Amino acid sequence: MIFVVTIIIGALFFLINNMVGIFNILLFIIQAIFGIVFALWYSRIFLTYVKEIRKKDPDKKVGIPKGWAIYGLITCLVNIGIWGIMSPLIFNFPKIYFLIPSLLAMIQIFYVFKSGNRKGIRDWLLIIYNVFIFLYLFNWTLVDFGVDLPNILGVFSHTMNSSFMWWQIVFVNTGAFFSPTFLFPPCMLNPRYYFAMPIDDYLATKETQEQAITEAISLEEKQVTPEMEDKDMEGEDSIKKDFPGERTPFFEERRKQEQLDEEIKALRREMSKSKEDSDIRYARFIGSSDLSFGFRNFINRFDSFLRLISLSIIIALLVITPAVFAGNVFMNITPNYLKQDYGLKPGMHLAIKGNVFSTFDIDGNVSTTWSDDLDNEIAWAIELHATHIRYDVGSSALANNKTQVILSQGFQRIRDEGLKLIISAAGDYVFSKQELLNFIFSDSLFISQTYQPDFMIIFNEINGELQGFLSQEVSITEWMTYIENVTTVIKSNSPTTKILITFLAIKSGRNDFQTLLENSTLSIDAVGVTYYPVLFGWRLSSLLAYNEIYHNSNSTLKFWISEVGMESFNFGEDAQAKFLGKLMSLASLSTEINVDGVCITSMSDNIGITVDRGITSHLGLIYFNGRKKKAFEAVSYAFGKISGVI
Repeated sequence: MIFVVTIIIGALFFLINNMVGIFNILLFIIQAIFGIVFALWYSRIFLTYVKEIRKKDPDKKVGIPKGWAIYGLITCLVNIGIWGIMSPLIFNFPKIYFLIPSLLAMIQIFYVFKSGNRKGIRDWLLIIYNVFIFLYLFNWTLVDFGVDLPNILGVFSHTMNSSFMWWQIVFVNTGAFFSPTFLFPPCMLNPRYYFAMPIDDYLATKETQEQAITEAISLEEKQVTPEMEDKDMEGEDSIKKDFPGERTPFFEERRKQEQLDEEIKALRREMSKSKEDSDIRYARFIGSSDLSFGFRNFINRFDSFLRLISLSIIIALLVITPAVFAGNVFMNITPNYLKQDYGLKPGMHLAIKGNVFSTFDIDGNVSTTWSDDLDNEIAWAIELHATHIRYDVGSSALANNKTQVILSQGFQRIRDEGLKLIISAAGDYVFSKQELLNFIFSDSLFISQTYQPDFMIIFNEINGELQGFLSQEVSITEWMTYIENVTTVIKSNSPTTKILITFLAIKSGRNDFQTLLENSTLSIDAVGVTYYPVLFGWRLSSLLAYNEIYHNSNSTLKFWISEVGMESFNFGEDAQAKFLGKLMSLASLSTEINVDGVCITSMSDNIGITVDRGITSHLGLIYFNGRKKKAFEAVSYAFGKISGVI
């Protein structure tokens, strides 16, 4: 116990030490609470089915057929097993593993709801809630297989999938903006609640029972009173005979009883003043008579609480849905990439972010299929008319001797095919600013000495990803000192390597961006802006603002859109293709953004932090199964027009 407590306290201090940690610990607490709630819910239903199968007394049975009770029991076990054990690994397994147990649960849910006696508004909303959970998983499963619904069906499905919708309302992943971090299965309906007697029947039965009890008590009192009076007289005579001069008042006990009766009546009057929730009254169902009154009320309130959660989420979603739907429509009415204008700029850097060397397990090992995967990425990059491939290489990979050798071989194969190399020193999760600086410094030293890339990205997203690693703010003046120190090391080892510093296209970084541009002492070669769209193209105005700051500065540095991409899972294949075509048009035209380089994120749907076959985002131009999305053709056409190949 001491060891466990020590580990927990240590983990808490580690997380609270930086802002990302604070968000993650809050996220963990939310997930834990909901996990406990739904574990209790499933355990409750599981026990209900067990009792239904075992009990012989019809009055204590729920009333569900034995076959369906057995099916429900199996469904509970499957869902508890799959979701309880595998939900933390949901990004590392095909989503069909989670869809199947949810489908089993949905069948049971519909049967219970259809056959039960309860069909109020909140019950219908609970059904809707479960349906949308299931459809969300269904859509995600389709994407795993490289399927995207077309036209208006796609708009509807991606409205539901949008990161602003269903799961992101409660669960926010600070490390992967587009990906929900926790999913729970459809909560199965409580058969005890739904197979209860209709409320009118229950109240009528209760009234009849109470009336019968009252009549029986009155009759008994009439019979008992004369007998009690005779006994009292006999008792008094006995006392007089046995104890002359002594007399005990026999009315004393009666007065105590009358006082108790008055207290009970007062209590009942107070109870009658409070309106009892209809769900509580209704859910005093058959089959619960073997439970204590307090425990029965707790279960009833717990069931009502879960229905309230469902109702709250559904109401929130109904409010948000029109805006999200309109945003998806807006993204899809952008002109087709073939109808866009592209400037002819043969010297423009056209980069694509690769996956093979951007993904490692926790020990820094690269995928065992890296060689074949790299052959595919090189072929795709050539087909896209790209000039560069970018990889974000973490510290764990650079510390792994086997991976170092593989990186050397892979980077050389890329160069042999005529492509250039961009490496971002991705660093690692850290405890302090000094640790972050040490990681970036040592990684930059090793990369420049060993691989000598054409471009290096250091201190990626000064106002975004980089700052997210730290618990304290770092001024731009301080950052520029660190940038110059690392740049000097890189240039001394690889004079031909160009240095790219990037910012996230949000308002908070504009002043720092301008300050960096005005500093003529830095040895960097280019500045970049990371841009990902939101509903209605929000943030595009921010991207244009950075462009204006750059051109007004008269800086000699090159200007990049260092990362740009769109989630096909959130917006659909059509919207992704149109958006990337539009951005490439703006980037290539001298009257618009007119940049010197663009990096598209990413080549294929990412496989996440491990090498397992899971997906953390759908920013790729190619599905994980290798099927090309419409955006692949759009980027290939845009790159070809800009470079003069088409």
